[in-house]
Amino acid sequence: MNQNLFSTKFINYVGNNNKNIKTFYIAVLYTIVCVLGIFIAFYPTIISRFALMQTDPGDTRLNNYFLEHSFQLFINKEYVGDLWSPAFFYPYKNVLAFSENLFGSAPIYWLFRLFLSADFAFQIWMIAACILCFASFAFLMRRYKVSHLLSALGAFLFAFSMPRINQIGHQQLLPQFFTPLAFLIGWEFFLQPTRKKIALFLLLTYLQVLAGIYLGWFLLFSLPIFFAIAYKLAPASVRANLLSYCRGDYKAIITITLVWAATMFLTLLPYLEAKSALGERSYSEVDTMLPRISSWFAVSSGSLWAPLLSWVSKSLPMEGEHRMFAGVIIFFLIVVSVYTLFKSHNLLTVQRALLAKVCFFVFIALFFLSLRLPFGISLWRIIYEFVPGASVIRAVTRIWSIAYFYLLVAGILCFDSLLQSTLIIKGRLFKLVIVSIFCLIGISEQFIFNLPQYAKAPLLKETTEISSLMKQDCNVAYLSSNLEKPISVASIINQLTAMWAGIEANVPVVNGYSSAPPPNYGGMGESLKISQLLNWLSFFSKNISGNLCVISPKLLVQKDNFIASSALQKNATLSSNFISYRIKLPIEQIFQQEIKVFEYPRKMGINLQKKVPIILRNTSNFLWSNKGEKPTNLSYRWIGIDSQGKLTNIEGNRTQLPFDVSPGESVAINAVITAPTIPGEYTLILTMVQETVAWFSEKQSSYPKIDVTVTSDS
Repeated sequence: MNQNLFSTKFINYVGNNNKNIKTFYIAVLYTIVCVLGIFIAFYPTIISRFALMQTDPGDTRLNNYFLEHSFQLFINKEYVGDLWSPAFFYPYKNVLAFSENLFGSAPIYWLFRLFLSADFAFQIWMIAACILCFASFAFLMRRYKVSHLLSALGAFLFAFSMPRINQIGHQQLLPQFFTPLAFLIGWEFFLQPTRKKIALFLLLTYLQVLAGIYLGWFLLFSLPIFFAIAYKLAPASVRANLLSYCRGDYKAIITITLVWAATMFLTLLPYLEAKSALGERSYSEVDTMLPRISSWFAVSSGSLWAPLLSWVSKSLPMEGEHRMFAGVIIFFLIVVSVYTLFKSHNLLTVQRALLAKVCFFVFIALFFLSLRLPFGISLWRIIYEFVPGASVIRAVTRIWSIAYFYLLVAGILCFDSLLQSTLIIKGRLFKLVIVSIFCLIGISEQFIFNLPQYAKAPLLKETTEISSLMKQDCNVAYLSSNLEKPISVASIINQLTAMWAGIEANVPVVNGYSSAPPPNYGGMGESLKISQLLNWLSFFSKNISGNLCVISPKLLVQKDNFIASSALQKNATLSSNFISYRIKLPIEQIFQQEIKVFEYPRKMGINLQKKVPIILRNTSNFLWSNKGEKPTNLSYRWIGIDSQGKLTNIEGNRTQLPFDVSPGESVAINAVITAPTIPGEYTLILTMVQETVAWFSEKQSSYPKIDVTVTSDS
């Protein structure tokens, strides 16, 4: 008996030991595949020991800024920014809603940021986001009992395929790890609905929206298509079970859905307000980034497929957004899916066949709904007009992020079923060889040479220098630039450097960069003159006080009255490469003008209109803006005694300036003058007027006065 007991214990020990060994090898498999993906996607970062940042100092630094903004809110009680109003484009509110917010993935960054610098934490965050995408998709496949090797392949393609690597510079497309989890729970709810499952499903969809607006919107857009196809293809018993549950627990379903919808609405409300302020994107802008057939074959110049496919993208607009090719492995999975689902569907279990077929049809639907045919024909025009949120989705080519997800689910399930069948492929070793070959092909073809990157050190050094100037008695700051082209890489870098210096110094900055500038701000990346700067600040409040620090890389030469009026303090602060001028706020406006009239109207008939050529010169100390709530226009007044003996003071019409006129600048316009309706002797006064603020003629004694006789002749 003791011998039998010993034998039993020995067998259990060996069994457990074998199980542990198997678990170890499985963990090694996933680790190797994931590490390969990390290296393929981030080898410039890794090889440089994190001295290089991927990919460019534009959107990369912007996304890093958004994460740092949320971190400062989390740990810094004195932080000058608010949740939806980071301290750039100051003092405009709600500027975070002009772009992504990354709230859903920010806690990962916070964890690393507690111990690392902002740039280093961001690099780790990017890698961690991809690892989580890999893990979530692998978890999904294992729930469907897919082999470990194919689960690892699917997870690799989901997290590290060429389209995602090409978009590393748009880091908001990296944190897609909630999508597989939401899909898993959503499918389980469809098959066996419960209150807990619908609540968890909606929570995960909300978290995906919170992690990335683009990723979340595409997920939400695809789900009605997914469930509609699933309901159409599902067996009658599944449909009956679903309907029965909905009828029996409809109150809970409605309550949970309303809570989800209300939470989603409150989260997206700032975006709705931003859309109202900025306007929606025109369809012509969206049209440039609708996928063409060629988009699905477009690759970057560093791809292994570039020698064969580089010609495809030559005619594509915004070519960088059209790189949707993910390798021949994708087309292999399409072929396998078609063959398995329509020729050998008996190889799949009923539930697996249903899921694979639904996912494959969703992929087909997304492909055709987003496809742009010649002559601009596309079903997306209907979606743009009628689907909520579609009008603000500019880069529709990013639909690959959800389309490939559904295709990978269908393809991996079908490939796994094909390999499990002894009728099609016999021999365990032979199957292993086949899978290994396809894994090697699928992984290796994702490699891209010469991934873009930039050195962090020079920008960090410059930011620190500017930040040190902002810390010296600055209440608000602006980094001036000598760049003439508003939209250029250099101008964008300048704006982002100012934003980063501001967040380091905890000083709000007027500079800013986002998907669009606020109304009345000027062109994106445009360097403002001091007068434009003060005009921008005056749009919001006269109560902004303290020191405005204007930081310039060299001595400012202004053609306005600031230096003469001592508004620009002489005790500027210098650093190695920059000068910080301090302007005391608020500044009292000086209403001065020079008006040259070339043709004086001496006699006019009643109600007669006359165009008078005039040259205006701005000799005041603020910008004459032709837009906003308080524009500056040319106007006139008729003062005199009419034929009835009454003293008159008639306010004339406005002539709008053709563009903003800075102090010291001039503009030629034709003023349209309309004569009074009653004859008489009048004095015509030509003057500028800042609406709701002041008439210039009431602030200075020098202005054109023209004696005009108005007759009854019309």
